[in-house]
Amino acid sequence: MQLPCFNVFREMFYVSNVKIVPDNIHELFTPKALAFWIMDDGSREGSGLHISVYAFTNNDVDKLIFTLQDKFNFKCSIHYNRDNKPRIYIFKESMDKKK
Repeated sequence: MQLPCFNVFREMFYVSNVKIVPDNIHELFTPKALAFWIMDDGSREGSGLHISVYAFTNNDVDKLIFTLQDKFNFKCSIHYNRDNKPRIYIFKESMDKKK
């Protein structure tokens, strides 16, 4: 089902049917947005957390990591799964941070 109220977000995150990270991701990213993202694409990894970012380019993954580090003060890195697809790893030291 499609709801027209969400079209504005589709237009921000898709260009020619390719998923992208918009340049204004820093202002779009809220704690609530992070929670939804983790519930959708996140998984526990040891004492840390993986967030799957398979559909994004390396440049877009870098934008996301920078935003997580800058906005939430998370310690992050890129991990790759068995299929060499990228995931953002948030270290356990960042699990109890509140900002």
